[in-house]
Amino acid sequence: MASDVVSRSAPTYDPGRFEAGWKDEFWLTLVGSLDTLLRSLYGIRQFTDDPHCVLRIGISPARMPVAMSDGTRVRAGEPIGELHLWNEHIPRYSEHGPDLGWAADMRRRILHSLRLLARHADHHPAWQQLAAFRADATLSSRLGDIQIRRLALRHGFELVEPPALPFRQLHALGDSVSAWSLTRAFNPAALPRHRFLRDHHELWISRAMLLRRYAREARKAADAPSHRAA
Repeated sequence: MASDVVSRSAPTYDPGRFEAGWKDEFWLTLVGSLDTLLRSLYGIRQFTDDPHCVLRIGISPARMPVAMSDGTRVRAGEPIGELHLWNEHIPRYSEHGPDLGWAADMRRRILHSLRLLARHADHHPAWQQLAAFRADATLSSRLGDIQIRRLALRHGFELVEPPALPFRQLHALGDSVSAWSLTRAFNPAALPRHRFLRDHHELWISRAMLLRRYAREARKAADAPSHRAA
């Protein structure tokens, strides 16, 4: 899909001007420092220096057994890949909110990031042993489960419901606080458009599906004239 190759450093929409006051700078420094500390503790890191990549990765044990539609089976405790948003690379909303330009730019970045991930998982020994990758999605309930499932399937992911643990609601509250804090720090214009309490979902993609869909696309993108000219 050569048309989705990210080949420009500037966004395809106008994000408007953002005048950061001292409160914004303080919050960004505080949340950014805490985020850096937590990423260090949990082994979450960049796997590329590409400025258009919106994903970071880590390895952790699966918290539950998962059976995926392509036949992939993951046992509880088995190492899996963890996907996290690279907050500094998420395009800011314009002052008018997320428009079609923002959505198109974000979609290109996600597809580009998944191609980079597929290439990394295919070429690095530590990642060749992982059967699947998981991402936590803390989203506004406005999307609805049906829309979330449709979006996940469109990109090769599956929506997996986490087990009903005793402290699940407390964990969901912590995720909402974290999502609010990161949004306030890195994309403050988005805050009025999201509820504080959000729904928690787990999105999974098998290694086989990741390589089948995105490693092939990465090779096509690398061969595309628009990529070579970038």
